[in-house]
Amino acid sequence: MIVFDYDACIKCGKCEKICPSLAIAIDDYPELRYADKCWHCCACIKECPAGAIRLRLLPHIGDQRYELLAFEDGKDVVYQVFFEGNVVDEMRVRVRR
Repeated sequence: MIVFDYDACIKCGKCEKICPSLAIAIDDYPELRYADKCWHCCACIKECPAGAIRLRLLPHIGDQRYELLAFEDGKDVVYQVFFEGNVVDEMRVRVRR
């Protein structure tokens, strides 16, 4: 499930625009308005300039205390795995552009 950090959110609207399934809507803040349509593709997470969106594992997949954050760092996309708010793993993927 996609979760938003409203304290970090800058309300830029990029998450709503990038979502291929149109699951995110923004009024005052973004919300996963149509959770059943979310593909869990992480496009919104990678697009968020504030790092305010994370993917929380679904109950049938694993422990909900784990979250995933993805962001661009130069030519890499960095994926960080959090457990109870602390980074426990990180993976970098070089992206061709």
